[in-house]
Amino acid sequence: MSDIPAHIHTGDSAAFAESARFARRKSRYKLAVRAVQIALVILILGIWQFGGGYLFDTFYLGSPKGIGLLLFNDLQDSLFYRDLRVTATEMALGYGLGALMGIALGGLFARWRFVADVFDPFFVALNSIPRIALAPLLIIWFGIDTSSKVVLAATLVFFVTFFSTLAGIRNVDDALVNVARVMGANEWQVFFKVQLPAALSWIMNGLRLSLPFALIGVIVGEFLAASSGLGYRLNMYSTSYNTNGTFAMIIVMMVFMMCLNSAVSWVEARAIGRSATDDTSHLHA
Repeated sequence: MSDIPAHIHTGDSAAFAESARFARRKSRYKLAVRAVQIALVILILGIWQFGGGYLFDTFYLGSPKGIGLLLFNDLQDSLFYRDLRVTATEMALGYGLGALMGIALGGLFARWRFVADVFDPFFVALNSIPRIALAPLLIIWFGIDTSSKVVLAATLVFFVTFFSTLAGIRNVDDALVNVARVMGANEWQVFFKVQLPAALSWIMNGLRLSLPFALIGVIVGEFLAASSGLGYRLNMYSTSYNTNGTFAMIIVMMVFMMCLNSAVSWVEARAIGRSATDDTSHLHA
């Protein structure tokens, strides 16, 4: 017979049963939420489709059927994929450039408080400028090709990642920094081993929040002056009063952004999880 008391086995079994019940309740809740979401979408689409001509004018709101048919035709058009590729390339370049500069300068200014205080009003002033006002000037400077869209997207991404990085590093607990210094770490080791990892959640939050701004910058640039891209296609449909086409491009952009957000969230979870694992291993060591 086992030397373990019976009440311990009973307690373990009760805890396991309670955990299983909680997991089932959580699963049922998620299924209920998903079912209500699907029902709500079907209801909205039904009212939109069958209410056209009775509740509202389809000229202004189009119809799900018309949007679906136009999307189906666009997905068979090679020019649509050219436009998608152009927008994705411009967005990737603008996002990467803006994020890299924002994180680098945010970290630099967090380390040198005097320099940050000197330039703070200038950055606040620049950030207060509506980017739509800069778009025509950027097009004059860089032309109607890829460069102007990349720079416009980068300016939008830069300030979000810059201020997130700056705030994240400045909010690192001073006790952690002091412990690292007592253990003999130099200033660069403190920055890379303590401050930067501790501010990782702030930085990743800035990267996630700035992602839609990159697409906004590219679309605005393409909308104003371009010969290709999703913004160009959106402009083409809207100026020809094609409501179904306009909605179709909005849906394409929405799905595109949802996929990118999912990718960034996955990277964020992996990065923060790995950082937490490294911190735990250091503690055990």
